[in-house]
Amino acid sequence: MKVISYFLLILSLLVGCQKEKINHQPLVNNTIEVFKSELPKKITFYREKNNLHITNTENYIFLDTQELLDKNDEKFYSLNILEQKDYISINILSYKSGKNLSCKYNKKGKLISKSVIKTKLEPSKPYYIYYEILKRKYPNYMNWKLFPIPEDSLK
Repeated sequence: MKVISYFLLILSLLVGCQKEKINHQPLVNNTIEVFKSELPKKITFYREKNNLHITNTENYIFLDTQELLDKNDEKFYSLNILEQKDYISINILSYKSGKNLSCKYNKKGKLISKSVIKTKLEPSKPYYIYYEILKRKYPNYMNWKLFPIPEDSLK
Protein backbone atom coordinates (compact mmCIF):
# COMPACT_ATOMS: atom_id res chain seq x y z
CA MET A 1 0.00 0.00 0.00
CA LYS A 2 2.85 2.38 0.84
CA VAL A 3 4.50 1.64 -2.49
CA ILE A 4 1.34 2.62 -4.35
CA SER A 5 1.01 5.80 -2.28
CA TYR A 6 4.62 6.79 -3.04
CA PHE A 7 4.15 5.99 -6.70
CA LEU A 8 0.99 8.16 -6.90
CA LEU A 9 2.73 10.99 -5.03
CA ILE A 10 5.70 10.95 -7.42
CA LEU A 11 3.39 10.70 -10.42
CA SER A 12 1.31 13.68 -9.26
CA LEU A 13 4.48 15.74 -8.72
CA LEU A 14 5.72 14.93 -12.21
CA VAL A 15 2.40 15.78 -13.82
CA GLY A 16 2.09 18.99 -11.79
CA CYS A 17 5.59 20.15 -12.75
CA GLN A 18 5.11 19.71 -16.49
CA LYS A 19 5.45 22.87 -18.52
CA GLU A 20 2.18 24.25 -19.81
CA LYS A 21 2.02 23.90 -23.59
CA ILE A 22 1.19 27.11 -25.40
CA ASN A 23 -0.74 27.03 -28.65
CA HIS A 24 1.30 29.20 -31.03
CA GLN A 25 -1.21 29.10 -33.90
CA PRO A 26 -3.32 32.04 -32.56
CA LEU A 27 -0.14 34.07 -32.01
CA VAL A 28 0.94 33.42 -35.60
CA ASN A 29 -2.51 34.47 -36.81
CA ASN A 30 -2.36 37.65 -34.68
CA THR A 31 1.10 38.50 -36.04
CA ILE A 32 -0.15 38.10 -39.61
CA GLU A 33 -3.12 40.34 -38.77
CA VAL A 34 -0.83 43.00 -37.26
CA PHE A 35 1.29 43.09 -40.44
CA LYS A 36 -1.44 42.36 -43.00
CA SER A 37 -0.60 45.49 -45.00
CA GLU A 38 2.98 44.23 -45.49
CA LEU A 39 2.12 40.61 -46.27
CA PRO A 40 0.40 38.97 -49.24
CA LYS A 41 -3.12 37.59 -48.85
CA LYS A 42 -1.82 34.02 -49.20
CA ILE A 43 1.56 33.52 -47.52
CA THR A 44 3.96 30.71 -48.31
CA PHE A 45 6.18 29.74 -45.37
CA TYR A 46 9.24 27.53 -45.36
CA ARG A 47 8.53 24.47 -43.19
CA GLU A 48 11.21 23.75 -40.59
CA LYS A 49 11.48 22.13 -37.15
CA ASN A 50 10.60 25.36 -35.38
CA ASN A 51 7.14 25.58 -36.99
CA LEU A 52 6.19 21.92 -37.49
CA HIS A 53 3.28 22.21 -35.07
CA ILE A 54 1.62 25.05 -37.00
CA THR A 55 -0.97 23.83 -39.49
CA ASN A 56 -1.88 25.28 -42.88
CA THR A 57 -4.83 27.67 -43.03
CA GLU A 58 -6.63 29.54 -45.78
CA ASN A 59 -4.23 32.47 -45.22
CA TYR A 60 -0.93 30.57 -45.27
CA ILE A 61 0.68 27.30 -46.25
CA PHE A 62 3.94 25.62 -45.37
CA LEU A 63 6.17 24.05 -48.01
CA ASP A 64 9.37 22.06 -47.62
CA THR A 65 12.55 22.60 -49.62
CA GLN A 66 11.59 20.58 -52.69
CA GLU A 67 8.08 22.05 -52.85
CA LEU A 68 9.51 25.59 -52.74
CA LEU A 69 12.00 24.77 -55.48
CA ASP A 70 9.23 23.21 -57.60
CA LYS A 71 7.00 26.25 -57.08
CA ASN A 72 9.92 28.48 -58.20
CA ASP A 73 8.60 31.56 -56.38
CA GLU A 74 11.07 33.69 -54.44
CA LYS A 75 8.31 35.40 -52.44
CA PHE A 76 8.29 32.90 -49.58
CA TYR A 77 8.77 33.68 -45.89
CA SER A 78 10.34 32.04 -42.85
CA LEU A 79 8.34 31.74 -39.66
CA ASN A 80 10.39 31.56 -36.48
CA ILE A 81 8.86 31.04 -33.04
CA LEU A 82 11.09 31.87 -30.09
CA GLU A 83 9.79 30.98 -26.65
CA GLN A 84 11.63 32.63 -23.77
CA LYS A 85 10.97 32.61 -20.03
CA ASP A 86 8.88 35.80 -20.04
CA TYR A 87 7.67 36.13 -23.62
CA ILE A 88 7.07 34.50 -27.01
CA SER A 89 8.41 36.12 -30.14
CA ILE A 90 6.86 35.41 -33.55
CA ASN A 91 9.11 36.49 -36.45
CA ILE A 92 8.21 36.51 -40.13
CA LEU A 93 11.21 37.02 -42.40
CA SER A 94 11.02 37.89 -46.09
CA TYR A 95 14.07 36.83 -48.09
CA LYS A 96 12.97 39.04 -50.98
CA SER A 97 12.74 42.31 -49.00
CA GLY A 98 15.03 41.45 -46.09
CA LYS A 99 12.37 42.62 -43.62
CA ASN A 100 11.83 40.85 -40.32
CA LEU A 101 8.30 41.41 -38.99
CA SER A 102 8.31 40.66 -35.29
CA CYS A 103 5.69 40.54 -32.56
CA LYS A 104 6.44 39.85 -28.92
CA TYR A 105 3.69 38.39 -26.70
CA ASN A 106 3.51 37.69 -22.98
CA LYS A 107 2.76 34.13 -21.87
CA LYS A 108 -0.97 34.89 -21.82
CA GLY A 109 -0.93 35.90 -25.49
CA LYS A 110 -1.14 39.68 -25.07
CA LEU A 111 0.85 41.73 -27.58
CA ILE A 112 3.77 43.48 -25.87
CA SER A 113 5.54 45.01 -28.87
CA LYS A 114 5.86 44.88 -32.63
CA SER A 115 8.70 45.90 -34.92
CA VAL A 116 9.85 45.86 -38.52
CA ILE A 117 13.59 45.41 -38.89
CA LYS A 118 15.55 45.49 -42.14
CA THR A 119 17.99 42.62 -41.74
CA LYS A 120 21.14 41.49 -43.45
CA LEU A 121 20.44 37.94 -44.54
CA GLU A 122 22.99 35.35 -43.54
CA PRO A 123 23.52 32.02 -45.26
CA SER A 124 21.01 29.44 -44.08
CA LYS A 125 18.92 26.75 -45.73
CA PRO A 126 16.03 29.11 -46.63
CA TYR A 127 18.57 31.66 -47.88
CA TYR A 128 20.05 29.09 -50.26
CA ILE A 129 16.57 28.06 -51.42
CA TYR A 130 15.87 31.70 -52.24
CA TYR A 131 19.22 31.99 -54.00
CA GLU A 132 18.57 28.84 -56.07
CA ILE A 133 15.13 30.09 -57.13
CA LEU A 134 16.67 33.40 -58.25
CA LYS A 135 19.34 31.49 -60.16
CA ARG A 136 16.68 29.47 -61.97
CA LYS A 137 14.37 32.40 -62.73
CA TYR A 138 17.02 34.91 -63.73
CA PRO A 139 19.97 32.95 -65.21
CA ASN A 140 21.46 36.02 -66.93
CA TYR A 141 21.18 38.36 -63.95
CA MET A 142 24.73 37.72 -62.83
CA ASN A 143 27.53 35.18 -63.10
CA TRP A 144 26.10 32.59 -60.71
CA LYS A 145 29.28 30.47 -60.91
CA LEU A 146 31.18 33.08 -58.91
CA PHE A 147 28.98 32.44 -55.85
CA PRO A 148 28.07 28.76 -55.87
CA ILE A 149 25.54 27.25 -53.51
CA PRO A 150 27.07 24.64 -51.17
CA GLU A 151 26.09 21.18 -52.42
CA ASP A 152 24.47 19.96 -49.18
CA SER A 153 22.53 23.18 -48.48
CA LEU A 154 19.38 22.19 -50.41
CA LYS A 155 19.01 18.64 -49.07
